[in-house]
Amino acid sequence: MALTTSLHKYLPAVQTILVFLLAQGLGTVLIVAIGILLSPDNSAGFDAYTFGETQNIPLFEKIPASLFAIALMAVDILAVLCCYFLLHNIRFDTTLNTKLISWRPGLLAIAGGVLGALSISVVTDGIELPEIVEQMSKAMSHNFWGVLAMAIVGPVTEELLFREAIEGEMLRRGAAPWTAISVSALAFSAAHLNLAQGFYALPLGILFGIIYFRTGNIVLTSLLHILNNGIAVVLLHTLSEDMADTSFAEWFGSAFAAYTFMAFSGILCIVLMKVFWDCYPNRKIQAKSTFT
Repeated sequence: MALTTSLHKYLPAVQTILVFLLAQGLGTVLIVAIGILLSPDNSAGFDAYTFGETQNIPLFEKIPASLFAIALMAVDILAVLCCYFLLHNIRFDTTLNTKLISWRPGLLAIAGGVLGALSISVVTDGIELPEIVEQMSKAMSHNFWGVLAMAIVGPVTEELLFREAIEGEMLRRGAAPWTAISVSALAFSAAHLNLAQGFYALPLGILFGIIYFRTGNIVLTSLLHILNNGIAVVLLHTLSEDMADTSFAEWFGSAFAAYTFMAFSGILCIVLMKVFWDCYPNRKIQAKSTFT
């Protein structure tokens, strides 16, 4: 009985991750198929993809950024709809309800989140993005659909999946708060499928998870996620390639100055989050009395 109860608490995470991966897999197959069709030599494109050599052909260079962005949004929305209609792990009536938000302490959480993200950025500064991810992100930052995907739709759907469908449903099934927050953050990190973004997303996911647990919905975490991604999109759009490759140590003049900034931002983040936690009305998600 105890084992069954424990597995029941983790089931939302397993279900949501599988749905997300299946949706991403479907999107990848469609995008690659279109890329192969658009490549100069279809048979060469198929062979290169089969043997893992897609970087040697203009496969992804031939895919319009708008098409890639629309496909990304479509698979994310598909995953959310599956979690809502099939798994029933999402509660739209509460998780997107702005009337439930206490905005004064909520703004402290957003400010703390921004500072936390800056601190994490310094730590992950030396980890490079895969070239194909960097190129496509750059291309999408210059395209309306790309900006919409990266700065709006992506953040909201990810909060619905990783905070509401995983963390929220685990909490509703009686999982310990830190267990639900940690599982959600690990899934959020792994879903980025590369070391640079995954390493950055892990502590950010914990921060988002704490805010979600306290507020009981994704309104604040979505705003913070949109702000975080929006800043990245602006930087991708405006900075030259040389400026984009500049490290924080070079920006601040020395590694010591960069890490001092990291420490200061991190400490201020913790202080603001503590004040937010103490001042915010208790709207934590409660476990259901019985499992459904």
